[in-house]
Amino acid sequence: MSNTLIPIILVIFLGFALKRKAFVSDAFWSGSDRMVYYVFFPALLVSKISTMDLAEVPLLKLSTAIILLLLLMTAALVLVQKIKPIDPAVFTSVYQGAIRYNTFIAVTLVATAFTSPLAMDVVALAVGVKVLSINILCVVIFTIYLNKSASLGGKIAVVLKNPLIIACVTGLLLNALSISLPEWLLASCQLLGQVALTLGLLSVGAGLIIRFNDWWSYPIVISVAFKLLVFPVAAYLIGTAFGLETVPLQVLVMMFAMPTAINSYILAGQLGGDQRVMAKIITIQTILSGLTLFVILSWIASTQ
Repeated sequence: MSNTLIPIILVIFLGFALKRKAFVSDAFWSGSDRMVYYVFFPALLVSKISTMDLAEVPLLKLSTAIILLLLLMTAALVLVQKIKPIDPAVFTSVYQGAIRYNTFIAVTLVATAFTSPLAMDVVALAVGVKVLSINILCVVIFTIYLNKSASLGGKIAVVLKNPLIIACVTGLLLNALSISLPEWLLASCQLLGQVALTLGLLSVGAGLIIRFNDWWSYPIVISVAFKLLVFPVAAYLIGTAFGLETVPLQVLVMMFAMPTAINSYILAGQLGGDQRVMAKIITIQTILSGLTLFVILSWIASTQ
């Protein structure tokens, strides 16, 4: 367990330290994030999804479980907002904090925690389903609560251009049509994918903002509780109800226990959310997720 989690925490901390000490310019982090998002991580997804054994991955069960989880949690958060309303801009940040997840931490943890090669196939497929579903749901929530309905279609069109979604669809098409990438191209994608995990974790650390007043408030507690407690438990219950086998079930629970993504902060700024609250949620979830992930990793280790 420590061999899995501690190296990841150390790499994240290194990113935080490098950013605070201005070891490289802010332009480096911006360029690094762009390369990971548009090149390295899509290459990883294409290489994994195009070569996975679709017969071994519970495609329908896993996809249905993920979508159902996201819809149920969305309904629960909307209900919480109706019971005790908060500022709409703040709520969109609460929602993003509860519903989004950090892809880089998720994939790195799965790669290091599981001995079964099936785990990486499952996480690659789950990333595609979650990225598409979450982005559409976030756009809908922003549209409803911030009255941006006129641009809903345009925002969803932007979502569909997400490079991670394009990579997942490309990988699935290649796999379903039994089209193999040339060995040299597949090997290149795999090398690029290895870069994605390290740079992604460094960026997570670089994006943390520690200096805050008023760390804890009702909206932040709701977002953190949903993300780190409610979501993982719900994932276990629904995954079990769908009859997922051990590895897919464990990957599902782990993915829904991830802290929220750094790019939630960017989206909050672009669509009118509360960036200050979003930054607090990202930082607190990332720090506290070490505890919840330790529990989940202990559970996984006990079954291997």
